[in-house]
Amino acid sequence: MELIIGGYAQNKVEYAKSLEPDAEIINDLHLMIKGCLEAGMNSDKIWQEIRTRMTAAEECGKKIIIISDEIGCGIVPVDALEREWREVTGRILCNLAEEAEKVTRIVMGLPQVIKE
Repeated sequence: MELIIGGYAQNKVEYAKSLEPDAEIINDLHLMIKGCLEAGMNSDKIWQEIRTRMTAAEECGKKIIIISDEIGCGIVPVDALEREWREVTGRILCNLAEEAEKVTRIVMGLPQVIKE
């Protein structure tokens, strides 16, 4: 599994497709997490949901590339759900980075390999 992170509109998807055109790309993980939180799921259930998607792709023999925007920088939101979203997303990304074979950060369309 490879994890790709970066800011909004930094060509993360294009970079992922250039690596492995047939890979299972899970894009916008941060938005998936937000949707799960809005639906009332807790962080353990969200992690389980992500693992289920990864397992399904692995069983098909596909390489998995997970893409997420970085959302933890900047001003801390006043809204409790927004703060929880940042916290849960950050913790899940830490777990994924630990498991990943490779972690890449995309800045201005340029890859910076963090872990290989």
